[in-house]
Amino acid sequence: MNLINAIEKIIMHNRRLLIVLIQVLLIPFSYFIAFMLRFDFFLDRTLVIEPYLKTVPLLIVSRLILFYYVDLFSGWWRYVNIEDIIKIANAVVFSSLLFITSVVFTVGLDGFPRAVLITDTILIFLFLSGIRFLTRLLKEKIEAKKTLRGATKNVLIVGAGNTGVTVLNEIRNSSDLYLNPIGFIDDDKSKKGFRIRNLEVLGDHTQIPYLVKQYNIDEVLFAIPSAPYKKLHTIMEICQKENIPYKTLPGMSKLISGKTFVSQMRDVDPDELLGRPAVSFESEKSRLRKELYNKCVLVTGAGGSIGSELCRQIAEFQPSCLILYERTESNLYFIDIEIRKKFPQLNVVSLIGDILNQEKFEYILTTYNPYIIYHAAAYKHVPLMEKDPIEALKNNFLGTKVISDLSVKYELKKFVFISTDKAVNPSSVMGTTKRMTEKLLQTYGAKPTKFISVRFGNVIGSSGSVIPLFKKQISEGGPVTVTHPETTRFLMTIPEAVHLVMLAGTMGEGGEIFLLDMGEPANISELAKSLIELSGLTPDKDIAIEYIGLREGEKLHEELYWEGEDILPTSHKKIRSLSRTRFNYLNYKIQMSKLERGLEKTIDNNEMICDLMKSMVPESTIILNGVNGKKHSG
Repeated sequence: MNLINAIEKIIMHNRRLLIVLIQVLLIPFSYFIAFMLRFDFFLDRTLVIEPYLKTVPLLIVSRLILFYYVDLFSGWWRYVNIEDIIKIANAVVFSSLLFITSVVFTVGLDGFPRAVLITDTILIFLFLSGIRFLTRLLKEKIEAKKTLRGATKNVLIVGAGNTGVTVLNEIRNSSDLYLNPIGFIDDDKSKKGFRIRNLEVLGDHTQIPYLVKQYNIDEVLFAIPSAPYKKLHTIMEICQKENIPYKTLPGMSKLISGKTFVSQMRDVDPDELLGRPAVSFESEKSRLRKELYNKCVLVTGAGGSIGSELCRQIAEFQPSCLILYERTESNLYFIDIEIRKKFPQLNVVSLIGDILNQEKFEYILTTYNPYIIYHAAAYKHVPLMEKDPIEALKNNFLGTKVISDLSVKYELKKFVFISTDKAVNPSSVMGTTKRMTEKLLQTYGAKPTKFISVRFGNVIGSSGSVIPLFKKQISEGGPVTVTHPETTRFLMTIPEAVHLVMLAGTMGEGGEIFLLDMGEPANISELAKSLIELSGLTPDKDIAIEYIGLREGEKLHEELYWEGEDILPTSHKKIRSLSRTRFNYLNYKIQMSKLERGLEKTIDNNEMICDLMKSMVPESTIILNGVNGKKHSG
């Protein structure tokens, strides 16, 4: 084995010289054999030796000129293909024509055996092609033996087309893959029983379970990148049912273009879906450091999409203590681990609790005395809140009232409330509860606690956004469900939104409602198409898009009140302020008391609750289909 390896190294080191030498020797050899065949191997001086010796130098020069011109002195013979054969044919034919022309003008064709010219052309073509194919065959045999000796897995190749043959060649040419190809699977019934590169087409995809057992298959390799995803998904389900691992291979065109097959679907960066670069805030961090450094900070809803990002960004500014308040155990567990790992010196306090638990929250405020609260805890899923408006009110409105009352009682410095664009002319229960809460916080004034609301639209990638749903639908083969072809939403990445929320918190003096500049609204249908394409698939071919109609409480287009006289600029171009909305604070507090009493008396009277909500937010257009089956329209 060492001797063989040594010979291989010598050959590889002098490969170009050997290629030239072999082909140079083949030229006179082929010419001589042509003479022998013409004269039945009779070595006559006049008929064979003299014409051969006079013309062979011309032949060698003619062949070498054309061989060099068409580049036959380079290339790897072990990868010979039809293109190489065409190159050889061109070199042989044109060098033969050049040789004949040379003979005519030098020696002349009188008495020259013309059949030799044709025979030599055929022979040199066969020799040049044959030696390349022989080299490839020997190399593949050697690699195949190495592969079989080390093979650890029996594999089926799904797809007997070009990609499938490419996979087979790669397996046979790479001894380090340790795979033993058993056969092809192809749904083209005309291919069944045929052999491709000496590997049989064993059947279609429905026979995979039978073939897996018959041939002890360890793995299935997908080599059908052009097939519709529904078909691929069917085959995947068969493999999963049989508990057989499978791998997929993109088509060469997709590899070159950078697109990948769905099972290799990359995680799409939210920035790619914005249609604009993400905003950088590096220059503004000193302002936040001054606000948060060495202060005790409390985040409610710390395990949610917004809350967890708040924790990540706050931790960078070295607060004296970061309190993570969350009622979902697993969410709190994971963000706690993440923050402690990234900021091992930070004092992190993770507490499970509900914002409606007044005693628990009062204990937290008296024990840790936080400087600022970022209130992100809320119910956000619009359709679910339509079905249970009482729970939405208790959590989003009354829960905020509990902790805001306590903030005033214990004289916290700041309270930053995460609101939503759905609070503008709300058509949903969720949006209405958020607008009710904005107004609630304005009733406190600015002392001793500064209450600040920050309103923004959808954030890409949050648990309540469409992106996780779309990704899940794509991974399952579709369809991707969109409410309406013309639905638009304001979009921003979570880090962008959170950073602006924190900056707005530094500006507030109490009672403000800040609006984040989220750019132009994005069409959700186009967003779905972009996500499918960025995942390496084709909309309406690989993944269907299905329009299901607007859900309860949803708008076709959201608003932010960005146009009009009530919008004021701030010191930051991405943050605007809504001038104080005028309403009767005393009357609003009376309405709140009435609402609280009403919630104490009922658990399912959605009609009554709807009337109370609309009295507190007259611009609300909610239409409820509650759990008691009653419908109320305003």
